[in-house]
Amino acid sequence: MGGKVIVELKSVEQVVAADRKQLQIYLRLTGLKLGYLLNSGEALICSVHSTAGFRIMKPHRLMMDLLACLFDHLRSQQAIIAGVLLASSAFAHTVSQGGKVEDLAARAERLEAQGKWNDAAAAYREILRLDPRSIPALNRLGALYVRQEKFREGIKYYQQALQLVPNDFGTNLNLGIAYIKSQNYVAAAVPLEKATRADPDNLQARQLLAVALIGKDDYERALPHLERVATLNPKDIGIIYLLNRAYLETKLYEKALASFERLEALDPNSPWVHILKGQAYDGLSYYAKAIREFETARQQQPADSTVRFSLGFMYWKVRRFEEAEVELREALKIDPRFDEAKFYLADTYLTDQKPEKALPILEGLVESDPKNVRVRLDYGNVLEKLNRNEDAVPQFQEALRLEPTRAEAHYQLARVYQKLKRTADFHRELELSQKFQKQKLEEQESLLKASGSRGDPTHELGLKPARLRKAEDRR
Repeated sequence: MGGKVIVELKSVEQVVAADRKQLQIYLRLTGLKLGYLLNSGEALICSVHSTAGFRIMKPHRLMMDLLACLFDHLRSQQAIIAGVLLASSAFAHTVSQGGKVEDLAARAERLEAQGKWNDAAAAYREILRLDPRSIPALNRLGALYVRQEKFREGIKYYQQALQLVPNDFGTNLNLGIAYIKSQNYVAAAVPLEKATRADPDNLQARQLLAVALIGKDDYERALPHLERVATLNPKDIGIIYLLNRAYLETKLYEKALASFERLEALDPNSPWVHILKGQAYDGLSYYAKAIREFETARQQQPADSTVRFSLGFMYWKVRRFEEAEVELREALKIDPRFDEAKFYLADTYLTDQKPEKALPILEGLVESDPKNVRVRLDYGNVLEKLNRNEDAVPQFQEALRLEPTRAEAHYQLARVYQKLKRTADFHRELELSQKFQKQKLEEQESLLKASGSRGDPTHELGLKPARLRKAEDRR
């Protein structure tokens, strides 16, 4: 204006670096030295210099309203010049404060880089004393505390920033990361959904949102985000594994199989590809194909307990008991604490009419996991087969205490009562077994469920959220 200064009026939620850069370009093109970027959306004026950078100044709201009015009702160049001169006069006293904020920010960044986090935090708090609406200072404070695993303090600063600018992409992203690191996946999903809406093409935001949704076991909602990230970043093997696991968890077995070609190209020597394919074929009841995949995985990793268990489970499922025994025993040689392998080995012995071999395994499992209904039922069955019917009764009763509507448990208890000639109890339990059998068909056992976290590459490769990994390890 008047060959002296450039003024750019904006009305946006927050001025970003690109806005200031654009005004600097204008200054260089025109040869002018000073420009003003006026943003009525956050009551902010930036004085931009072509060589010396910029300073942020906070005007009085009344002054911003006056400037907005002046610019809304421009009638002449003189009016613009008058408005700019008025603004320059009113805000001249804030320039030195802006310089102090810049100096403090530079000092805080140096201290942060040196690992002097408490000193850096003090500098950022001083910035907030001078400029309580500083979104960058609030974000940096939040990051400092989160880095030290002081999640409550860090989250507090992110929330303060969002009270000023609720839809700010960076702050919502940072808050989501803080919640994920503190393993609060339910809370993490909210700001990450806002970040994704603010920038739909941002891969990091979508990936973190998918992780948060998986963390709260919501694979169905995680799927579209994983698919989008996998499309935009097709060589990210971690995302492809998460995507395939999500397909399996949501029983989209055909989609899982269709995506394995890409996974094999990215990770050709990994047994996990064959484990996942085997799980998908098992879900589709293609048992012969599932077995072939696990046999291939065994060739690649013969000393992997999950591979040997998976193959043993499939042999058990198709009643190839001798082969199942070999694989399950081998899994337990590799990992003696593999409880699922113990259970299916005991069940193999039981089904193959070897109750005496199953007995010590089940006694140990009952002691280590007394609330496991399947273990209680198999233990009761073994005792019954060994003609220890009185001992079998409390095992079936405990199973029903844990799961009162389990038809199989009522039937097995009825059978024992019949052998003990407890006729009234026999008829009662038989009627209950028929009632609950009609209400709910027993779910067919699947390898996906049986192998748990051990059969999940997203767990074994460190891709699944920590809280879920710990929970599954206790099963």
